[in-house]
Amino acid sequence: MEAKFLASALSFLSIFLAVHAQSFGPDSLVPNYDHVERQLKFYDIRTPLVLSCNVKNVESDDPLIWKKGGVNVTDVPSLRGRFKLIHAERKFIIDRAEAHDDGDYSCEFKGVSKDIHVIARVVVRVPSNAGVVEGEKMMIPCTVLGSNPRLSWSFGNYTNVTNSTDRYILKADDNKIENAILMIENVTLDDRGDYKCHGRNEANDYANSTVATDVVTVRVKGKFAALWPFLGICAEVLILCLIILIYEKRRNKSELEESDTDPQEQ
Repeated sequence: MEAKFLASALSFLSIFLAVHAQSFGPDSLVPNYDHVERQLKFYDIRTPLVLSCNVKNVESDDPLIWKKGGVNVTDVPSLRGRFKLIHAERKFIIDRAEAHDDGDYSCEFKGVSKDIHVIARVVVRVPSNAGVVEGEKMMIPCTVLGSNPRLSWSFGNYTNVTNSTDRYILKADDNKIENAILMIENVTLDDRGDYKCHGRNEANDYANSTVATDVVTVRVKGKFAALWPFLGICAEVLILCLIILIYEKRRNKSELEESDTDPQEQ
């Protein structure tokens, strides 16, 4: 009798556990992805980053466990004092997210974990204008922030600048960002105009994010541009000397004529 009761209890317990397992599985934890297939979440630098995971098929007030790079967010030094957890809404929030806040996050609940790949949208900056003398070499840096940026350049409205373009060289910067520096060998007057640095990443590949762009206006001076002011000064001095010389000659001539007309002494 006791054996039958024990068997019935075990059977009931296994059925209960099976039903409970079915009621909360991997599909019951749903992060707020911007791109579901690749588990991506995008954010703008220096704006709030909000991650959330909805819990379905279970009634529980237990909080989610949030991690970055496999480490609980409370133990990540770069996040210390910069985030908040809203347990009732199951949210993780950084009020002012920086570029280094990108990476792999996860939310966990009752043994179920979901990854969230957080991507910072690209921001680019170039000098507002640049000046160079004809025949010299020019270098334009493009400063970029964001996750895995890809940079490109254009000149004017249509021309794409590449390493295969004559006299143009694209180099990586100190942070090893490819194409971050545009160099122009032997600048000519035709090189003056607007150059644009364009930045892209996964936010542009898998969402409708606007391509980050900044413009620098390049001004090219002729080889003898610095000589013209000097020549102008020389011309002014020459004209002044001529005026003085002409004036002196006329004055001397007038004095001679006056001396010739004076009565001679008897």
